[in-house]
Amino acid sequence: MKIWKMDFFRSTFTSLLLLLLSACGDSYEIGYPVDSLNPSTEKTAIVVGAGLSGLSAAYELEQIGFKVTVLEARDRIGGRVATLEMGQQSGEIGGEFIDGETVHKELHRYASLFGAELASTGYEGSIQSGAYYIDGQLVSYGEFDASYNTAVVTDYYRFYDELSLLADLVPDPERPLLLDAAVEVDKRDVQSWIDELQLESSAKQLAEQFVRGEFDEPKDLSLLHLAQYAKVYENVADDDVESYRFLKGGRAMTRAFSEHISGEILLNQAVKNIQQADDRITVTTVTDDTYTSDVIVVTVPLKVLNKITFTPALPEQLTQAAEHINYGTHSKVLLRYSKRFWLDHNLGGDTVVASLPTGWTWETTERQGGEGGILIAYTSGDFSKMQQHWSDQQVIDTRLAEIELMYPGSSQYFIEAKSQDWLNEQWTKGGFLAYGPGQMSAYWALFKQPIGRIYFAGEHTDTLYLGYMEGAVRSGVRVAKQISELPL
Repeated sequence: MKIWKMDFFRSTFTSLLLLLLSACGDSYEIGYPVDSLNPSTEKTAIVVGAGLSGLSAAYELEQIGFKVTVLEARDRIGGRVATLEMGQQSGEIGGEFIDGETVHKELHRYASLFGAELASTGYEGSIQSGAYYIDGQLVSYGEFDASYNTAVVTDYYRFYDELSLLADLVPDPERPLLLDAAVEVDKRDVQSWIDELQLESSAKQLAEQFVRGEFDEPKDLSLLHLAQYAKVYENVADDDVESYRFLKGGRAMTRAFSEHISGEILLNQAVKNIQQADDRITVTTVTDDTYTSDVIVVTVPLKVLNKITFTPALPEQLTQAAEHINYGTHSKVLLRYSKRFWLDHNLGGDTVVASLPTGWTWETTERQGGEGGILIAYTSGDFSKMQQHWSDQQVIDTRLAEIELMYPGSSQYFIEAKSQDWLNEQWTKGGFLAYGPGQMSAYWALFKQPIGRIYFAGEHTDTLYLGYMEGAVRSGVRVAKQISELPL
């Protein structure tokens, strides 16, 4: 593995500076035999983007004999997976949770293959995993089920029952448009559906927050997208949802990928032009370097695809899709405290919030030791958009105040915080794909098909786990399988 970091302002005669890393989809079979290939013909591929989708695509392409070059716009690998150090602990500013091994199969397989250790989430024993902050009070999950306002509890669980009925409508989660009334369901927004349920007001707030945190504002989300998601998870046990994270952070997984990739991974190499002519791909970057290959895999999020000029231009349907497909807006604040004060409440730090911009909190350091810990405050939808032009300190101060409301006295233990707003990140411009009303009918699975020798990967191209790290690596597997079938 070689990772090279390129200086944007270097002269054309300056050699590449080697950046040494310290030690510190559809379901397809992985690992195609290299010896089955024609050894006299070198096949080449360029991968644009060194997030999980790009890294998995690069790894799988090398397994089938391609010489691969990865071009990354940032000064680091990982994309929307990134780990930040805070004191002696660390937290994730992007993708974090992994479902059970029968659900997020590819992530578990890669973690096992590369030796990237996983850790279970939550606490064991008598500590409850978390609580609802509802009607101005903190109510543990157990208390909520057993003794909270009956009307609120009944209607909240009625929302999930109705969600299950939505799932029943979808015959195949990978082909949601097979639903007889798919177009009509797709045209509807989730907010109108929630309104029709006539839930008790606090239960409605909780239902809206569930949708907002998982996807985007209910008014901006297609009801068919919600139904498709419900279908994917209809037979998944609660214990298999968000049950793991990487013990040493997401960076351990991205580094493991890079260490198993032989080709160059070039940083600070944002792609500005991709030209396809005579079965050759020519790529030009912002540093005016050029690269050629037989095929190319483009993994950038759709919101920044317009930073690349394609020659010839992409079909209009793809450019329209990239421009219009909705992305959820999500931001994280990592708050480091000298004491895990949530444990004083016999709670694991997970809080579902009904009425504040902080929609969810959770501890990200259960397995990291130490007296203190890092609590993540997660804000989504319009609550995240409204702070787009705030300073980091304004965002942090607001989150701290909200945590103090939920957990009085917590501020005395505060040490430091770090904020990440993906809407403002120049190479992402959003959280993850969340189809808006009418968009699944128009654009579903559109980017799974290549344009000549231009292939697309990324969580937005998966048809099961959109928005998940699993969707990203599945897309890398899928695209390698597609390319393996190309006669070269």
